[in-house]
Amino acid sequence: RDLAAGRLGHHRGMPGHDGLLLETIRGAADDLTHTRDEALTDRIDAMAELVEAAQLSSGGGYLSTYTQLDRPSMRFGEGGGSILWQHDLYNNGCLFEAGAHYWRATRHARLLECAVRSANDLSNTIGEPPKKWIVPGHSLPEYALIELIELFEEEKGLAGRLNVAPDIPGWEELARFWIHGRGRHVHRTNHPQYMGEYSQDHAPIEAQFQAVGHAVRAMLYYTGAARLAVHAGDEALLGHAKRLWDNVAERKLYINGGVGAAHFEEKLGTDYELPNTGYMETCASAGLILWAETMSRATGEAKYFAVAERALYNLMLSSVTLEGDRYFYQNPMESDGTHHHWNWHDCPCCPPMIAKIFGQIDRLMLAQDDDGLFVNLLIGGSVSAELGNGEARLTLTTALPWEGCYEARVDRAGGSFLLRVRVPDWAFAPVWRLNGAIVRPALSNGYAVFTVGKGDAVSFEETLRPVCMQAHPQVEADRGLVAVMMGPLVYCAEGIDNPDGVDRPLAAAPGFRQRMDEKLLGGVVTITADTQDGGTMELVPLGVWDNREPGPMRTWFRQEGRAFVWDADGWEGRLYRRTGE
Repeated sequence: RDLAAGRLGHHRGMPGHDGLLLETIRGAADDLTHTRDEALTDRIDAMAELVEAAQLSSGGGYLSTYTQLDRPSMRFGEGGGSILWQHDLYNNGCLFEAGAHYWRATRHARLLECAVRSANDLSNTIGEPPKKWIVPGHSLPEYALIELIELFEEEKGLAGRLNVAPDIPGWEELARFWIHGRGRHVHRTNHPQYMGEYSQDHAPIEAQFQAVGHAVRAMLYYTGAARLAVHAGDEALLGHAKRLWDNVAERKLYINGGVGAAHFEEKLGTDYELPNTGYMETCASAGLILWAETMSRATGEAKYFAVAERALYNLMLSSVTLEGDRYFYQNPMESDGTHHHWNWHDCPCCPPMIAKIFGQIDRLMLAQDDDGLFVNLLIGGSVSAELGNGEARLTLTTALPWEGCYEARVDRAGGSFLLRVRVPDWAFAPVWRLNGAIVRPALSNGYAVFTVGKGDAVSFEETLRPVCMQAHPQVEADRGLVAVMMGPLVYCAEGIDNPDGVDRPLAAAPGFRQRMDEKLLGGVVTITADTQDGGTMELVPLGVWDNREPGPMRTWFRQEGRAFVWDADGWEGRLYRRTGE
């Protein structure tokens, strides 16, 4: 407000708060694509006026209120500043996203024009010499800039409707520079000149062989690399993204979809370093989901959404309370009773990321190519897509995650098309049907493939039952332990349900019994397991823990007669598998 009014003042809050406000607008915009809310729209329009005025006060397209107010001579960490602290590029990247998403939702152009002005200013300022050699200290602007470019490619006449002309070739050059400028420091004029593994700046991406550094920054940088690879048709860059994905999925991923083991610098651990008291920032799993969506779109492979599904149902759901008024910043796999959802924090980065992920569930669950549609997340709803032969509308119904049934019915179609439904990695033997008749569909890249048209219905049935899971023997923290899953859900024991303790060993044959409890936690299926001491253990989905009285929680359990035995055979790139496999 001070900048918009032409006043000098002192910045309040953290330097990245501009970006968090803009990320919140992006999440709200996604909601506005489904729900008409004039009060919310008016509120965002008023914010857009402030954003525009604050931006224009800089004399160009630059927007980062901390630097503008407190460090005006230190843009991007130059002149004694710090790009890691200032978040200049992060803030502007969030503006790219907010402008694009709010335009899609409302056709209101002011925020989009701010985004265009910012992208033009940055592409004129940053790049190969003689421009400034500056890469983001906190990733996000890389993929956000590609998203802004793709908006103008999708809407051919959009540029002519704005008061600011987009320099798309300049933006593409900047996106390439931000991805490939990592690990090259000789021309840097800002501080720190070398950001190291923390910001994925230790080596060029072609020489990065492990996912390292600050987990959120890493997930968003890799998302940007994958987005650029898809946009530019760069197979070599996509190969680098695949290599880094495999390192995460096969060696650094928690069973709940969490990433980032270390509390120090909120960073990824070494291979198989997965302590159950690990950090697992909510924003990191949100970034993982964004990366998974891009990798799936690039390759047509379902395995990426197997990871995204795990993160959505377990970590992302648990990251916010059922009332939606508190959130987790960290998401450990066990607690002594002292870890709880926060009301707020000076670094409130997680709520906007939570809003972003749940606001785009429709785009995560369905994808398309020239041949038809991909169903990536087995979620109910009504969806539509414009295919080459006309609009397709589908009604999706399911009782998941409590019962193993799913149906996709084609209500409208201009002709036949391929419908590819992801085969869940947790399914034992799904029964597939086409229009009620049992079929054996062709399988491709983890999808069951059907040719469908108007009136057709594809379904599958799977008997969901609890299973014990084990971790790869290299995961020292989980040696000799089991976790309990049913479908995509990881289960946990909470102290409120288990007064005799949550660390008692399960019986050799736990005799799992599941039951729907409509009155518990909004209605969940609970699991009762027999324990070695002759008692029972009550388990609830990890996604709803810490919504009642405070108490301890555990997800990995000892089991009667189960001792650690080194068995490294048959894992085939998996980090977790059912016991006995």
